[in-house]
Amino acid sequence: MSDATVSIGVFDNAGYTRAVLDLTMRLAEVIFAAGAGAEDATAAMEAITRAYGLKGTEANVTHTIIALTHEDPGTHESITRSRNVKYRSLNYGKLTATSELIAELIENPIDVADARKALATIVSARPQVTALWRRLGWSLVGAGAAVLIGGGLTVLIAAFVATFFIDLITTALDRRQVPVFYQNVVGGAIGPMTAAVVALVDPSANPSLVVIATIIMLLAGVTTFGAVHDTLSGFYLTGTARMMEALLITGGLVTGVAGASLLLARFGLVLRVNGNVALTFADVAALLAASVVIVVGFALAVQVPWRAYWVVCLLGALAELLYLGGTSAGFGLVWSSAAAAVGVGLAAALTSRVVRTPPLVIVVTALVPLVPGLTLFSGLLQLSDGNIDGVLSMLTAGAVAVALAAGAILAQYLVQFVWGPARRLQRRFVGPLMALPVRLSRSPGKRI
Repeated sequence: MSDATVSIGVFDNAGYTRAVLDLTMRLAEVIFAAGAGAEDATAAMEAITRAYGLKGTEANVTHTIIALTHEDPGTHESITRSRNVKYRSLNYGKLTATSELIAELIENPIDVADARKALATIVSARPQVTALWRRLGWSLVGAGAAVLIGGGLTVLIAAFVATFFIDLITTALDRRQVPVFYQNVVGGAIGPMTAAVVALVDPSANPSLVVIATIIMLLAGVTTFGAVHDTLSGFYLTGTARMMEALLITGGLVTGVAGASLLLARFGLVLRVNGNVALTFADVAALLAASVVIVVGFALAVQVPWRAYWVVCLLGALAELLYLGGTSAGFGLVWSSAAAAVGVGLAAALTSRVVRTPPLVIVVTALVPLVPGLTLFSGLLQLSDGNIDGVLSMLTAGAVAVALAAGAILAQYLVQFVWGPARRLQRRFVGPLMALPVRLSRSPGKRI
């Protein structure tokens, strides 16, 4: 054998092992912090280390702790790396770019130093849009939600302004490291205050719709999808912790809305609200347009890649259409939401390959118009009136949120079960991979 021959199969260099583990941890940390689930982060770590010749590596994610251990097959000595991902925020542009880098490293593992430089370029890259445009994106979510639930021009403008200031204030509080519960208390309180102004300016308007629009905007960033994904994938501790986080955020939101409404009532500004907004196929054009506006706004806020915009808009409208069809047919809120999520999930599994974007990005963005803000607010109103049915309404809102996540995950599982996975590594996991490139084929290949 020539002295120039190099093998990537066997390494006993501890320095090289540490370098690979460090690179792997950094890649997993980026996708996990940007919105990927525990299963995706674990699969990525195992795939990367195998691609670089390290076998016998164990990866695990426990809530915010990412751990990676490699045992030397010769000496049985272990090297362990761990990171604590304290701060997580949806950044689908960074998630997509890092997912593409992971795919390239699995296909063709380049030098570790070069891979670290490539990752550093992604992490330090300028945001796809400025902070102002991201804030305007959240405002579009609020404005679109106002139209989606039957609001007029006054309500639309009020919701746009309210959500703009909600994001402005909560971002400022986040920079000061104020706990997320109190951030949502403040954000939730802005909706009723804006609704009181609407009631004074335009008595013919329904001020409750402003509150519901702000609730939908705040719920859009809640981690329910990730919590359900982690739980269904067998990461029970991580899923439970993320579900508790979602409940904490929702609790802060409910506290803010209820507290602000009570305070306004003390000053004689009682909000006469109506949570029973009935919409039918007669409003389908307005509903689909509003859904697209919500999707575009959310895509701006979380930096969905430009090439995927047409897909998320199309699937957002599809989700609303399927949901409206289900409710009109009498299937109820929960089953209609689940059916819409399954339909969107199936479409996302196929279109994600066209636009080279992880299915997670497409699914979560497209399902934002179905966030159960109206049901949650209806339950809050019933509870404030001493009506025990409010508990059922709030449980229904929770069931809708879970149905959206579970339906989309089921669709991904079915697609990957029928057409893949192509590698043994992917078969080791319980649920589908949502944030990584998956080969939908049983022919040999290196992708996960």
